[in-house]
Amino acid sequence: MAMFYALLVSGTFAVSASASLVFVIRNMLGAMFFFYSVFYFTIPKVLLKGYFFLTIVCLIIPFLFWSVINYLCSLYVVTFLEITDVPVKEFLGRVVGSGWKDTFSPNHLLKIFFPVLMTIAPPMSLKLVLDIIRTTTRTLRLERDNLNLEVDFLRSQLNPHFLFNTLNNIYSLSIRNDALASDLIMHLSEMMRYTLYDSNTEMVPLHLEAEFLKNYVELESVRYGKNASIHFDCDTEKMGSYQIAPLLMFPFVENAFKYSHSTTADKCWIHASMDVSDNQLRFEISNSKGELPEGKKVSGGIGLTNTRKRLILLYPDQHILFIENNPEYYKVVLTLKLN
Repeated sequence: MAMFYALLVSGTFAVSASASLVFVIRNMLGAMFFFYSVFYFTIPKVLLKGYFFLTIVCLIIPFLFWSVINYLCSLYVVTFLEITDVPVKEFLGRVVGSGWKDTFSPNHLLKIFFPVLMTIAPPMSLKLVLDIIRTTTRTLRLERDNLNLEVDFLRSQLNPHFLFNTLNNIYSLSIRNDALASDLIMHLSEMMRYTLYDSNTEMVPLHLEAEFLKNYVELESVRYGKNASIHFDCDTEKMGSYQIAPLLMFPFVENAFKYSHSTTADKCWIHASMDVSDNQLRFEISNSKGELPEGKKVSGGIGLTNTRKRLILLYPDQHILFIENNPEYYKVVLTLKLN
């Protein structure tokens, strides 16, 4: 890249073909040395390790190298080649006449600073832009891969404690020949099928996600019994063909049951709703809160943090997440633009 640009800026001299070739070689060598020394040594090996004074020294070296090859090339052209252009001949004569002492002088380095910088600036700017794009893309890819791993973990965990309690409830109901046992088995089967098969894609039908949440609420309601007021208002028939990221709202529902059940309140409650209108999803869930029993702690899982990250990554500028945490209740409202 630096070599290509050096060829472009070297083809404007009104001198012989041989002299032009010498200046092309000068610019190629100078640009290549400047480009590769800065981007593959000075920046990664010196600047990024905090050696700022040494960085300044390393940045001066390419200008010294350029000054040396400029003097050598000018000396060669003046000595061995014929130059018909008078201004160019006089200029090269002054360069050669100044000798080596002027070649390394600070005054001479300042004179060539801007011409050298103008020669090397375009390829260096392009390199910087490409590096920024690559770094940003790599960071986004790592974030997405990390979130995918976290979603896989969320999908696989489905709270073993929840599964144990559900199977225990089913067993108790089956002993009594309660017809509710078959309904619980069906809900659990649909949930397992969704987590194992249906949700293994980047997007899932919204109605399947809603059915999964409804099944989870139904199973948890049995464990809570009559001491809880649990409602989940959702009409899956109105959700059409909308798509959504899988298990996006499950951490909010799981969190509501976890905290509502772990308090000393006599009667806990959980109210949830999901509605679609004008290509926009509104999901709301709130649960009762109270003081935790002495010595009991409710661990805050990674689900809520991961959900925030997923929303930022998958729905940038397309969602509004509102969370209200009061001593008496906890409320989450998610508004999401659907595709």
